[in-house]
Amino acid sequence: MSGALKAGAKAGLYWRQSVDEKDGIERQRKKTRMMAKAREYVVVATYEDNATSASKGRGTAKWAQLLDDAAANRIDVVIAVDVDRLLRSITDLADLMRTGVRVLTVDGEIDLTSADGELRATMLAAVARFEVRRKSERQKRANEQRAAKGLRVGGRRPFGYEKDGVTLRRAEADAIVQGYRMIARGESLGSVARAWNEAGFTTGQNKRLSKAEKEAGEAPAPSPWTRSGVRDVMLNRRNIGQLVYLGEVQSAPAQWEPILQGDDADLFEQVQSILLDPGRRRPGRNPVGLLTGVALCGVCGATVHAGGSARRGVRGYRCSGSTGHFARMAEPVEDYVSRIVVRRLARKDAIRLLSPSKSVDARKLRAEERRLRERLDALAAEFAKPDSALTASQLGIASKGIKDQLAAIQAELSDAGRVDLLGELVGLGGDTAQSREAAVRAVWEALSVERQREVVRELLTVTLHPVGRGVRTFRPDTVGIEWVEAK
Repeated sequence: MSGALKAGAKAGLYWRQSVDEKDGIERQRKKTRMMAKAREYVVVATYEDNATSASKGRGTAKWAQLLDDAAANRIDVVIAVDVDRLLRSITDLADLMRTGVRVLTVDGEIDLTSADGELRATMLAAVARFEVRRKSERQKRANEQRAAKGLRVGGRRPFGYEKDGVTLRRAEADAIVQGYRMIARGESLGSVARAWNEAGFTTGQNKRLSKAEKEAGEAPAPSPWTRSGVRDVMLNRRNIGQLVYLGEVQSAPAQWEPILQGDDADLFEQVQSILLDPGRRRPGRNPVGLLTGVALCGVCGATVHAGGSARRGVRGYRCSGSTGHFARMAEPVEDYVSRIVVRRLARKDAIRLLSPSKSVDARKLRAEERRLRERLDALAAEFAKPDSALTASQLGIASKGIKDQLAAIQAELSDAGRVDLLGELVGLGGDTAQSREAAVRAVWEALSVERQREVVRELLTVTLHPVGRGVRTFRPDTVGIEWVEAK
């Protein structure tokens, strides 16, 4: 393309507003439309990249659409207020030059097909890139200084705090504490997410709209909590007053009030140990039954899972190892197991189900657990080195000793966890067996299925046996019950 563009040329208007600017887009709209009108160009497309950082990639931005339209000759000229609005790097310039499109700014037209135009655009793009880099370096230094002082380093509002990142937002902070308690007593991340969603809490981010939703003019709605979102909150050290910057815990005390305090201070290490356990079962579909993944098949010993019942619409259990071993209706079995648990917890000697009365320093045990796991990792790293003097035999002996120590620590922590899990179900009611059983049943029925499942797992080994074809009456002898007493 050579010579000046004539009236009627197809123009595309490009506007970009950085995340730290205000009212920038409207100003750009007015100026670019005025330029198009003055030259009698026809505006056929507009491209708006709102709240887009100059240091981020542009693959999903409107910039990519602009390049496609220019390459397809759907536009003859791109109009922007300044070159640094349009070009942020030499790469951007190269991409634009390949399309052969003209560029118009308040400083005049740039013909990228000419040597003079290319030189001018290259210099302007280099200056724009320099400004981006310099700003980034300044921001990095400022962030490092803030982190060294224990001050918050940008980002969106953290859940549990006001926008300043320092003042507690009490309702959210209380929900976080409750979430830690739920995980510590055996409930799932999904159950915490449901509790937060039912209470009306959101993540602070909006759900992404589909193209159809955007075209319909729908407003973005706040995103609900998910397992992964809850996990991120539970593992965030800001909740215990620690600042993490670039993956490292800073030595300076954080300048905000921690969410976990007093008796709840140990919950972070306890929950972290649970969530980071390599043997932790990865989340899949939420188990819907009390005995899903808990009870065992009486034929092969595999765990049971929810399965189709012979009667349509009725929940059932099947062996996870074979569909031919048994099929049981869930409700009668669950009612039977629940009655047994409630009656046992209502007995006067139920306190024996708890751990021995010895004092357990959970914080000290978890610190030692972390130290031992780090030692295991260090041994593995040393053995993997090409010039390592550590033999496979030495690695095995050292690893076994550490794993034995870990097993002992986990047993002590399990004892402490049993108290947390069963504590509120023991010692309830009055002097009569009937009043105690009624009190325990009320608490039991108020628990989530996840919590009930963990109680059953802690107290019982439940085995489901086949009942035979045509048998419709529930028979207790087909449900094996073996008690697991506290050690």
